[in-house]
Amino acid sequence: MGSKTLCEWRRHEIPSDLKSLRRIVSKPKFVCGKCARSANDRDYLCQPLRLKEE
Repeated sequence: MGSKTLCEWRRHEIPSDLKSLRRIVSKPKFVCGKCARSANDRDYLCQPLRLKEE
């Protein structure tokens, strides 16, 4: 998907890059404060917030 954040992905793009999506969302450490998507690296989100482990 290039340099786009996960927040910018459109539904029709997901099936064509499912392998990348699996890698991005496995063991999430961040959530987007704008759209609530989650990722394992803050660079994949437009407004990343760290998920705290309890």
